[in-house]
Amino acid sequence: MPRQTRRDVLRLATVSTTAGVLGLGSTAAAQSDDSEWERVDSPTGKALNDAVDTAAGPFAAGADGNVIARREDGWQTVVAYGPQARSRRLTGIDATDDGRAVWFVGGSGVIGEYDVETQTLTNYSAPKGKTSTWEDCAVRGTAGENERVYFVNGSGELLVGVRQDSGAMQYEEVIKPGGGSTIPGIDFHAREAGHVCTTSQFVGETADGGETWEQIGIDFAGGAFFDLASRDRRDVNVAAGSGIVYRYDGFRWTPHVVDDRRRAIRAVDRDGTDGLAAGDGGTVYERRSAGQWRRHETGVESKLDGVATGSSYDVAVGDDGTILERRAVGSETGGDDGTDGNETETNATANESDSAALDAATVSLDAVEPLSVENYVEGVWTTPDR
Repeated sequence: MPRQTRRDVLRLATVSTTAGVLGLGSTAAAQSDDSEWERVDSPTGKALNDAVDTAAGPFAAGADGNVIARREDGWQTVVAYGPQARSRRLTGIDATDDGRAVWFVGGSGVIGEYDVETQTLTNYSAPKGKTSTWEDCAVRGTAGENERVYFVNGSGELLVGVRQDSGAMQYEEVIKPGGGSTIPGIDFHAREAGHVCTTSQFVGETADGGETWEQIGIDFAGGAFFDLASRDRRDVNVAAGSGIVYRYDGFRWTPHVVDDRRRAIRAVDRDGTDGLAAGDGGTVYERRSAGQWRRHETGVESKLDGVATGSSYDVAVGDDGTILERRAVGSETGGDDGTDGNETETNATANESDSAALDAATVSLDAVEPLSVENYVEGVWTTPDR
């Protein structure tokens, strides 16, 4: 039986609530100039830097502390000015396994959590006095119950927060997985297993919740890294400069030139065998197989910094508030099993998370009603007992 993907899980929630291999130097194997992607109205003219899917639909975060959401009648601002009301730029956003909450990070140590069910905004900014810019975050677990959240910053530091029975977040010892270089991307495919990439061409892997890291590449890479997607310990993609998406199969790295104009690939997202990437020139790339990506020329020239596969909509976001979207395959009919014969090994811990995430189907969220901040809470950080 194929492993259930995050898209499958969130599609259940959405339904219940809305009633050729490429080598280095090669060109994209397929492209589409008649794009399915549509530019839609945005509630902001400021840059949007990251996107994620939730039980309430796609969310995005960006400049001035804006967090926006896709509702039935279009995109709307949910959080304005950030969790501290100081308009700090937001750089990364991720969702809990059940899609009920989003965590977002940004400048001057900003960390916030928004619960899409209770419409509660919680400010967790500057834990341990850390005020460097958080570049990205990754979340595993169920909202409000057992989240394990990973934060990385421009100083190359990783801070891990774990939800306690009291509701507080407990932080663990700060470490530097890649020796101090900026970490633009982090992603976890299981509660304690995931990857990071740095601006010095380091890609690291952990299987113990971030306590220890092993370098797995990429020695021969010469360009910048911008983002990565961790599907499994044998299935990782890194978005890089010069039109390259790197692929790791557990043994070796393969560079795939997905853009023959060699434009930078700045964002990548995976969900099962599905995958999307985006970058300079408003171009979106769709994963067709392990080493083949289809290029979509959207007619937009804006730089795209965030992309997310979705249960209802796939989205890409970028400069000047640009939002591109397309209706997700199977979003109205329930879709298929998402397999293409290229299954990776099943991780027991990940399966446990997927099972817990099935509870997302019970979330009562009306996609017609607007989302806003109905409650504001100052989050509590605690130190571990030694």
